[in-house]
Amino acid sequence: MSVRDLVDETAAPKARGRFDLRRAGTAVLYLAVVLGVWHLYVTLADVPQYLLPAPGAVAESLAGLASSGELWPHLGYTVRNIVIGLVSGILIGCALGWVLASSPRARMLLAPYVVLFQAAPKIAVAPLLVLWFGLGLGSQLTLVVMLAFFPMMIAMTLGLGEVTDDMRALGRVLAMDRKRFLLRVQLPAALPALFAGARIAVIDAMTGAFLAEYLSAKQGLGYLMVMGKSTYDTPQLLAAVLLTVVVGLTGFGLVGLVERIALPWRR
Repeated sequence: MSVRDLVDETAAPKARGRFDLRRAGTAVLYLAVVLGVWHLYVTLADVPQYLLPAPGAVAESLAGLASSGELWPHLGYTVRNIVIGLVSGILIGCALGWVLASSPRARMLLAPYVVLFQAAPKIAVAPLLVLWFGLGLGSQLTLVVMLAFFPMMIAMTLGLGEVTDDMRALGRVLAMDRKRFLLRVQLPAALPALFAGARIAVIDAMTGAFLAEYLSAKQGLGYLMVMGKSTYDTPQLLAAVLLTVVVGLTGFGLVGLVERIALPWRR
């Protein structure tokens, strides 16, 4: 290793650290600008609170929910449903994607039905799920899985398509069986696509969880939205909406963090 290479490797983490700080500072600045414009508009236009409360009123409502302890069961319920539905959707989507990528016959038979099933509007399917599975957890998790599995299925199918004929020939030369070839060659080649699919799946899972809670649950952030709307408590409604955004951004960021750990060359 040359001196220049050593200097580059030493400077790279510092450069990444400065870039991350700059990006975080930019995000904070954007947030401050949005809150400032929001506050000025509400104040100068004298907007009624039931139409659009000021940021301070939303923050006060959120603090009240947190201090009273009412927020945490709802937040935990939503996060639990997202995690369970997302993990189930990832497993089902990856398994189905592997089947479609490995078998042309299965792809010919199943792919049209899967696409047709996914094309159905979920806002219309959700009431049917409530009718079939009731108002409990079953219908809610089913909707989350329905939204989360499809991007993972597509990602797995496309990712496995990155395996070249040379890789397959190498697997035959090394006498790899099907399982070993999948674990050692196919999955590593598909990881970039899988992480891209997971970024979409986590947002879709969040959307499914809130939609299900909005329609049928008696707990969760979606239920807080319903209560805020029905009681004309707009600060609570907006507080629940902002929490959904935070949950989605957190999930998206966690997927990105795992991707950077698993695929360090893509930083």
